[in-house]
Amino acid sequence: MITEKMIYIKKRQTRLAIKLEDILYLEKFRRQIIVHITEGEDVRVYGKFDELLPMLDERFAHPHQSYIINMQHIIRLGSNEVIMRRSMKIKLGNHCFAKMKKAYDKYIKDNIIKYCDRKGC
Repeated sequence: MITEKMIYIKKRQTRLAIKLEDILYLEKFRRQIIVHITEGEDVRVYGKFDELLPMLDERFAHPHQSYIINMQHIIRLGSNEVIMRRSMKIKLGNHCFAKMKKAYDKYIKDNIIKYCDRKGC
C-alpha cells in the first residue's frame, strides 16, 4: 500500500489531513497559519510553523519568517518574487530572495539527478 505524505492539523474540534503535494505555500499571519492549496479554499488555523515543519519534506523552503514555500509548485522565480500556481505572487526582500533562489536551485538539481537516475539520462 502506497501512502502519500500528509500534514495533520487541528482546526477547532476538527482534524484535517492535507497532502503535501496539494500545498502551494504556508503563510504566517499574526497567530494564524494560512495553508494555500492547489484547489479549493485555503485553510486557516491557529498555530506555529515549528509545529508543522517536522511534517514537511525536502520540497519545502522556509526563506522568510512568514512563508514556507512548496518548490514543486513554483512557476517562476523572478526579480524578488516567487510566482506560484494559481497566479499567486510572494514578494521577498533581497536577503530572503537569495535564500529562496539557493534552495530552489538545489531542489531543481537534486530532482534532475533523481529523474535522470530513473530514466537513464
